[in-house]
Amino acid sequence: APARPPMPPPEYQPPGKVRDRWYIGFGIGGGGGSVSGQGETFDFEDLNLGRDPSTAFLNFKVGATLTPRLLLGLDIGAIASVADEGGVSSGVSIANVDVVATFFPMEKGLFLRGGLGRSGLTITAEGPGIGTRETSVDGFNVLGGIGWAFWLGRSFNLTVNLDLSRQWYGSSTNLPEDSSFGALWLGFDWY
Repeated sequence: APARPPMPPPEYQPPGKVRDRWYIGFGIGGGGGSVSGQGETFDFEDLNLGRDPSTAFLNFKVGATLTPRLLLGLDIGAIASVADEGGVSSGVSIANVDVVATFFPMEKGLFLRGGLGRSGLTITAEGPGIGTRETSVDGFNVLGGIGWAFWLGRSFNLTVNLDLSRQWYGSSTNLPEDSSFGALWLGFDWY
């Protein structure tokens, strides 16, 4: 009997998109916020002496993949709003260091974020006629967010995020007592 021809090699299948045990990412965007105390609330423009500020949000995160749908890790987010005009510079910044859980209900695409941790708020102003002023307070925060992850490579995701955060600094007669911010940002994540 004639020999059977060899079987053709299997067709190449690229590796599937699966999450690793660890993840890391960073992000950049913008947003706005406000600071309250003694019954009054001031937005970022008010805190920059009524001038239109430039505002940026930065994020860094690292953590573990607990299941294909649940991530848990350390999340550092900071929003800063500054203005510099006529020799007077001013700024307000809020920084959060949080433990954050990220849940993917469908394993890919839509995700929800929630966390809590420590916060710091700094308000500065410097210039002729006002000298140098700085106010800093520390407290705690809660964070909530929603977003969508576009899976572009074997482990790389481009994400669109909307985060809301609220901070509390304690009761005071002359210092900020709480603050909040919202940020819309792009994330570059390796899961």
